[in-house]
Amino acid sequence: QGGAPEMVARKLNKMIAEHPTLLRNKSSLHRPLLVILDRNSDLITPIQHTSTYQALVDDMLTHNANRVEFEVTNEAAGGRNKSTVKKFDLDPDEDAFYSKHKFHPFPEAIESNGMDLQEVTMKEQSIRSKAVGQDTTAGSLDPMGSSSATDLATAVDSLPALLAHKKQLEVHTSILQAVMNQVAARDVPQFFELEISLSTGSYRNDPARAKQDVLQLIADPAKGNVEDKLRLLIVYILTTNAKTSDVDEVTTAVQTAMNTNKEDGKPRLDKEGRAKLEAGVKAVSYLKQLRAMKMLPMADTFSELESSLDTGHKSDMLSSFMAKATTQASGLLAKAADRVTGMLGKTNKHYATRVVENLCEMKPQTEDDDYLYLDPRVKGDVNIAKLRLMNRAPIREVTAFVIGGGCYSEYQNLQLVANERRTISYGSTELVNAAEFLAQLGQLG
Repeated sequence: QGGAPEMVARKLNKMIAEHPTLLRNKSSLHRPLLVILDRNSDLITPIQHTSTYQALVDDMLTHNANRVEFEVTNEAAGGRNKSTVKKFDLDPDEDAFYSKHKFHPFPEAIESNGMDLQEVTMKEQSIRSKAVGQDTTAGSLDPMGSSSATDLATAVDSLPALLAHKKQLEVHTSILQAVMNQVAARDVPQFFELEISLSTGSYRNDPARAKQDVLQLIADPAKGNVEDKLRLLIVYILTTNAKTSDVDEVTTAVQTAMNTNKEDGKPRLDKEGRAKLEAGVKAVSYLKQLRAMKMLPMADTFSELESSLDTGHKSDMLSSFMAKATTQASGLLAKAADRVTGMLGKTNKHYATRVVENLCEMKPQTEDDDYLYLDPRVKGDVNIAKLRLMNRAPIREVTAFVIGGGCYSEYQNLQLVANERRTISYGSTELVNAAEFLAQLGQLG
């Protein structure tokens, strides 16, 4: 890419080429690939709603440096509600559940949490029931005695680790509940599904219906908060060739919906909400300026992948999820479970994912033809046409770096093209959630 990525790439290439030690290993056949991307090439990914566990935690809750915070409201004495703030650290290297499910669709994480918690609870109850009436002191359970005594001793010894695992699962139950409270209250699945439809070109030949569907969701004051509506509006601008008058009409609909009163008669927006609305309108003005200067990328940002779940299996999984959500002892998500069914849609490749895949697979007539190639061991630019005539070594290690704000959904999506033959690392100038990126767009306006 040109612009900032090219400037950074050339400076980095020069630094490595002139470094006394970085090029020592000249015999390496599998050299890493650094892909430098510009955030301006894809403004959709950081702003759109997402559906995976880790990305939703970052989007729906206060999340910074792997620490998540959220407010829990409990009924106190006298019928009054008492709010407390819970704080948890999420470390995928230490947390087996988080490591396994952070990339998974949110409903899958819910289902797995319920199943794992039920399994651990049953194991705990089994150990405790076996130990009832038994003297489990060190002297009474003779390892040289009966096998049943030895098994009991082993089971009792495993209880502390089991309880620690249960406690960790209960932490995730609390986090899942907090996320789901937001997801359900804001009707996030509806925004997610509509944004995906816009991004994958479902409305390409029907701009009138695109505007109608966006207006219908945006104009309903009860659907989403001010940021949800602004994010959908921006996705609409970035994925369609909507007329300026249509964009203005949808923008006015957001303002009208958010300037109404709630059912209790209080204004829907407080001071902070009004500031967010004002910043969002400025962000829209900025995007309209880019469009007028033909500087707004309008190409399809996503491409559809075949779903990893066939229709029958998806239906079975959804049924299982619904059953678990309504039968878990904690009652997790029972009331709002039917609102997240839309989050089991197809997986889509983001812009960065598609670029990295094309470069790694060396696909002709893609970015592999257009991107600037630099090699610290080659003087000057690499001639890609000549490079195609050579046997290019497979790419085993990739780092994708975004100049600008990166996000969890982009990082997770890149793992789609990582496999047993390739590892992909991700970096960015800064890591932002959708609200922060929206605010940045507003500052530019």
